[in-house]
Amino acid sequence: MTNFLMCSKKNLEKNLSGKVYIVTGTTSGIGLEIVKQLASQRATIVCACRNIEASKKITESILVNNPNSSIKTIPLNLDSLNSVRDFTKKFLDHFDRLDGLINNAAVMNTPKSYTEDGFELQLGTNFLGHFLLTELLLPILKKNKTGRIIHTSSVFHEKGFINLEDFNFEKRKYSGWEAYYQSKLAQVLYSRHQAKLLKNSNITSVSIHPGWVQTPLIKHTLPIFFQDYLLYPFLKISGMVDTWHGCQTTMHCLLDETIIENSGHFYSQVGIYKNKEDKAGGWPMTSPNMQVYDDELCTKLYDLSHNLVGL
Repeated sequence: MTNFLMCSKKNLEKNLSGKVYIVTGTTSGIGLEIVKQLASQRATIVCACRNIEASKKITESILVNNPNSSIKTIPLNLDSLNSVRDFTKKFLDHFDRLDGLINNAAVMNTPKSYTEDGFELQLGTNFLGHFLLTELLLPILKKNKTGRIIHTSSVFHEKGFINLEDFNFEKRKYSGWEAYYQSKLAQVLYSRHQAKLLKNSNITSVSIHPGWVQTPLIKHTLPIFFQDYLLYPFLKISGMVDTWHGCQTTMHCLLDETIIENSGHFYSQVGIYKNKEDKAGGWPMTSPNMQVYDDELCTKLYDLSHNLVGL
């Protein structure tokens, strides 16, 4: 039987009244589970997502059982830098505090395509869109005593390689999986470097692997019907978990006090890592990808990303 890492009952019962959190990608999967949990703890949640109508219907149903929380939806397309800037402006027009940013949304193993800004789609959506969002929100995060940033990476960052000479897969043969690995690895490097930049601030930045979670993220690799029904028993035995287990690492990193001492670290639920000793995960654990600990590469990635998004 798998021993999953679970957020403590004490943390999951904290009264979060007055605290404000942004969650990207909230109409399904882990993002939706996080919104439900934060709502049960009386938090104010801003849902940053593409499908506004779906989000409003979902949040209305959540509020029925959680009348003491507040949920607002603001449109965000992470594959558009203009959309990221518009989201930030609308958020700052409505709120004067931010306690936590959960960079959760992602696409996986997509066909070769590019964002409106010319970035490879997975790089643009998973990493650069969140990069710009995070950088623009740093000033308001710094206003609070303890700001948290959660970069949702993946076990697959282990297989990633940062190629700064061909970040957009314009020269090398495109692989949807390699592009995904690179985007997820970039998030881990960014979090580690960001922690160094913010070491004298009140902001804690970590990256996570939430587990192999049953979500629509699989849609470009396998029909969702296969995942949820036809192959479900086999996939569950192989390590796939539900969204409740999938949100545990995020909630722990968002609410546990020990995280403050471990800014820049990588937190992982159990995972399908190559080495046996890594499979149990860890809060925190050493990333199995050594590029994460290349300080020069982290700095170069940050500087390049800063320029690419126009900061």
